[in-house]
Amino acid sequence: MTNIGILVGSLSEKSYSQKIANYLMKEQLPVKFVQVNYEILPLYNPDLEHSPILEWQIFRSVIDQMDALVLVTPEYNFSIPGGLKNALDVLSVPLPPAHIVHKPALVITDSSGERGGANANAHIQQLLRYMGMNVKNDFITIGKVQEVFDNQDRLVDQQVAKELDGAIKSFIDTIE
Repeated sequence: MTNIGILVGSLSEKSYSQKIANYLMKEQLPVKFVQVNYEILPLYNPDLEHSPILEWQIFRSVIDQMDALVLVTPEYNFSIPGGLKNALDVLSVPLPPAHIVHKPALVITDSSGERGGANANAHIQQLLRYMGMNVKNDFITIGKVQEVFDNQDRLVDQQVAKELDGAIKSFIDTIE
């Protein structure tokens, strides 16, 4: 079975990015989704690679077991959240072997504004490509994300649901 790791950019349990990830993980698809948490990772410092930090080692080994990654993140200050950037920095080294080189990736961003985190989406796609990932060229942004869920955290916007369903199925087709 294909394992797809999900990294959620916001560390808040009530974040809209988490709600989007939850929606994706509930879909009946022929893959196994695994949300990979990174909030306990110490800040990356290359000086510590000679005696790697246990949390880094565990995080890298979990990502090594994933066949692909989906990143769902809000836009923070026209870019990506610092915690997510730190997690990606931890994954990008040591070389060789990098833990994410050639690994397929799909990026989904959201924001309360109309653009849906377009800047964050562009930044993270550029970063992932630089790190050697095979990033799907979809540009999935969810604007006014606060309006697409009801008060029970159910996705009620059918247009957004259709876009997410199509994107994830297409992504799965490209990695299987």
